[in-house]
Amino acid sequence: MANWVKKTVQYILFLGIGVALLYLTFKNVNPIDLWNNLREVPVSGLLLVVAIGFIAIIFRGLRWVQMLQSLGYEVKGTRAIAAVAFSYLVNLVTPRVGEVARCTALHKTDHVPIDKLVGTVVLERVVDTLLFAVVTLSTVVISGDELRDFMTQSGAQIPELSMAGTLSIVAVLVAIFGLVLFTRKIWMQWSIALKIAGFATGMITGLRSLRTVNNKPLFWFYSIGIWTCYVVTIAVGFTIVEGVQGIGAEQAFFVSVAAGLGFVIPVPGGIGAYHYLVSKALVVLGLSPFIGTSFATLIHSSQSLMFVFTGALGFVFLYFAGRK
Repeated sequence: MANWVKKTVQYILFLGIGVALLYLTFKNVNPIDLWNNLREVPVSGLLLVVAIGFIAIIFRGLRWVQMLQSLGYEVKGTRAIAAVAFSYLVNLVTPRVGEVARCTALHKTDHVPIDKLVGTVVLERVVDTLLFAVVTLSTVVISGDELRDFMTQSGAQIPELSMAGTLSIVAVLVAIFGLVLFTRKIWMQWSIALKIAGFATGMITGLRSLRTVNNKPLFWFYSIGIWTCYVVTIAVGFTIVEGVQGIGAEQAFFVSVAAGLGFVIPVPGGIGAYHYLVSKALVVLGLSPFIGTSFATLIHSSQSLMFVFTGALGFVFLYFAGRK
C-alpha cells in the first residue's frame, strides 16, 4: 500500500472516531440550551482563558530558542513563537504535522538545519511526556477516586483486586517479561518492535541531551510554565461557565489530564475526543452531562479559535520574514 494511501486511511479513520465521539457527547444536548448557557460567559473571563493559552505558546517558543542557542544557533524569539503558533494551526487540520511545519518554517527564516530543529522537537516531546506523567501522578494523589470513576465512565473497567489477584498479575507480568527477554532475538526483527525500540531510544537520547541545555533552571521554568498554563486555563474556566463554579481549583489537575488525553488521541484538533473525555471528567465530579459538554465546548472552541487567529498571524509573519 502506498504511503499516502495509508496516511489517508488513517486520517479518515481517526476523523471518524472524532466524529463518533462528538456525536456521543452531543446526542442528548439541546443546541439552543447550549448556546444560551455559553452566552452567559463573561467576555473578560473568556479573553483571560485565551490569553493564558497563548502564554503557553510564548513559553514554548522561548524554550525552543533556548534549546537552539545551546546548539549554537541564534534564533529570534518572535520567529520561534510565530512558528509554534503556526504549528498549532496545522495540527488543527492534520495531527502531528504541525511539528514538521514549524521546523520547515524556522529553517526558511533562520536557516537552522532541519535535523537540528527536529532533534529539539523530539527533546520537547520527551519533556512534555515526562511532565504529563507528573500531572497524572499528581491527579492520582489528589483525585484518585475521581480518576477511577473517570476510567469507568469512559469505558475502562478497573476491577477490585484481592491480594491473591494482585500477586497473580505480578507473577504473570514477570513471566511475560522473562519470555520477552528470552525471545528478544526473534521479536527484535519485527518492524513494530523496531519502532518501539526506536521510540524508547529516542526518549533516552532526548533526556540525555538535556545536559547540553544552557541555563537549566530557565528551561524548566518554561517547561513547567507551559503545563501550569494548561491547568490554570481549566481552573479559570471553572469560574466563568455557568454551573461549574462549585468545582474546586484542585480538580483542575484531574480535568487537565482528561483534556490532555483528548489531544493525545490523533484526532484532528482533538475534536470529539476532547469534548467526550472532558465532559465525562466533569460528570464524575458531580456535574450534569449538559454542563460538562458546555464547559468542554467553551474551552475547546476558544482555544481552537485562538490557534486559528495566532497561527494565521504567525504564518503571515514568517512569510514576510522569509522574504527578507
